[in-house]
Amino acid sequence: MAPSSKSEKDDSKQKSQRKHKDHVVKLLMRGKLSGQFSQRLFRKLPPRVCVPLKNIVSEEFLRARHIFLGFTKCGRYVLSYTSDCGEDDDFSFYTYHLYWWEFNLHSRLKQVHHVRLFAGEEIYSDLYLTVCEWPNDHSKIVIFGFTRSSNSVLMNLMMSDENNRDIYITIASMPPPKPCAQCCPVPSVTTIRTGECLEHGYVLNSRYQVVYPFPTFQPAFQLKKDQVILLNTSYSLVACGISLCPILYTKRAALSSQASTSFSSSSLVSSSSLPQESPEHRLPPSRPTPVPSSPSHSQAAMRAREFAADLFRRAQGGGKAGEGQGERRYEDDKVQLPFTVTDLKGRNLQLVTGPHNGQSVCVEQLTLDFEYLINEVIRSDAAWATQFCSFSDYDVVILEVCPDSNIVMINIGLLLLAFSNSDEEHCPNTYHSNLQVSWDLNTGVCRTVGVGDLTEVKGQTGTVWSSYRKSCVNTVMKWLVPESSSRYINRMTNEALHKSSLQVLADSDRCTWIVL
Repeated sequence: MAPSSKSEKDDSKQKSQRKHKDHVVKLLMRGKLSGQFSQRLFRKLPPRVCVPLKNIVSEEFLRARHIFLGFTKCGRYVLSYTSDCGEDDDFSFYTYHLYWWEFNLHSRLKQVHHVRLFAGEEIYSDLYLTVCEWPNDHSKIVIFGFTRSSNSVLMNLMMSDENNRDIYITIASMPPPKPCAQCCPVPSVTTIRTGECLEHGYVLNSRYQVVYPFPTFQPAFQLKKDQVILLNTSYSLVACGISLCPILYTKRAALSSQASTSFSSSSLVSSSSLPQESPEHRLPPSRPTPVPSSPSHSQAAMRAREFAADLFRRAQGGGKAGEGQGERRYEDDKVQLPFTVTDLKGRNLQLVTGPHNGQSVCVEQLTLDFEYLINEVIRSDAAWATQFCSFSDYDVVILEVCPDSNIVMINIGLLLLAFSNSDEEHCPNTYHSNLQVSWDLNTGVCRTVGVGDLTEVKGQTGTVWSSYRKSCVNTVMKWLVPESSSRYINRMTNEALHKSSLQVLADSDRCTWIVL
């Protein structure tokens, strides 16, 4: 029955508003407890905080095919990139540039910074890009690029093996949040900085190749420790720290008998005095440190095990066991990733070989060799070690990273050959299992957390990896503890470009949208 008077109508309206308010409060409280807010709650924003892109960017930049990715964590900059491949798409290299635009709600975007991505690499196809920022390190940014299937004729000719995928990485310093005396702007209408200051003007580039089953990309874990990036190269896990001073390791790797790890550290200084055509300075390779002896093992046994492990590595030729990856040039690359370090003008930095009092970029790497680790864990801690013959493939997923203790927890899924417990069978069968291992970045020591049982595999092995990764996701979700609103890894991708689904660039912290 409809309200019969104005007072009754007002009472009904107030009750409705109060009910809606209670509903919003409940949703907010639920989000505070769970760490996740309902998307329906903030689906629409007032027009005053929604800015059309065409109103704040000049037409010339849109014609230059700038692809806008999103806001930086501070909300001060909007990032975009361009990819140029020349006139002939099939026989030209792609060149990528990343741009920083200063954002103000009531004025046009101002380009203040830009770097060339993946410099020196011959890229034959359009890349999937992911741009990430660490939780609390706002001094630099990480750009991942990786290839997928391509229609390019040249790409198909040169990359006929679909079991390989190229990974490109650029780590670039951010522009200064406040005016820097050493970073003088170019004397023109623009505010693009020359980056004479090393702190705001260095670029690191690297490239490696992964094989099937391709490692999952996990920025939530790979960048969880500020200034450190964890890279899964299919053959090893590399913890790489980049800073203006050594920050990752308290001492050289003190190794246990359960893992082969190696440590390296290099510093580089500004090369502003070097000519443009100066030779590349790549970080020098290092080899695994010998595993020290323990009271329970004789020196002879330790030497024999090291000799056997070295033979095993050489037999694999840098590839995975039994895969026949062909000849690889990388025993050294399994130990250390090659980085090229330049300034913003592309001039290489000089390697520091002696005492240095000036500003320098420090690059540290700690490497965990998967194949050596797998053999050692099985030999030492697997109940089925006596049945084990060899492993044919593996997949490594990061389960957790503790930035305070520097402990990395990984799960290794294995396909292996082993004899059954039955006396009637004399031929090994294919099994699947998994190993949980913790890795201490302070010391390089690995410890076995758990070894799974053997599960016989019948039929295609592709389903094994999909099921394995699904189980890893379930494990991660059980352990997941929501981070605080300020400590999160900002992530921007161009995946929506390939799917044509991106409609807005959202700065959720400041409730601002750029409408594309």
